[in-house]
Amino acid sequence: MKDQAIRRLVLTGVLSAVIFVLTAFLRIPLPAGYLNLGDFGVFFVAMLLPAGYAACAAGLGSMLADLYAFPVYAPATLLIKSLAALLCAILWKKLPGKLRYLALLSALLIPLGYGVFEWIFFRAYALVDLLPNLLQTAVGAVLAVAVQYLAKNRLSV
Repeated sequence: MKDQAIRRLVLTGVLSAVIFVLTAFLRIPLPAGYLNLGDFGVFFVAMLLPAGYAACAAGLGSMLADLYAFPVYAPATLLIKSLAALLCAILWKKLPGKLRYLALLSALLIPLGYGVFEWIFFRAYALVDLLPNLLQTAVGAVLAVAVQYLAKNRLSV
């Protein structure tokens, strides 16, 4: 039992670092920000790790990337990505069979969360950023499902 907890903790740290790299360095520049593969990492860890560990890995890795590139977003990112991963992980583990893909509806938390954050702080910019956020989140969720399907549930901790 103790070995499994240590393994999960170490894997959470490693996957947090992977999410940081996917977010901060694998990106496509846009006039207002960039698209990245970080959301793929968020949903993949949600399918792989228990809910609490997934939330930590997703929130910390994403937040660190924002501290690196856009620090003003870091607190919102920690909350938004943690909640999205937590909800996805809970639903992924609880729903039976193909219904578990409904867990990806948690992806809607990301553009909605950033939309609220940006509306509060930047007003009209929230509307400009909505489509790129939806696109990035959708691509990340689809990639996570594809990789998880290819792994055929052989990755679990």
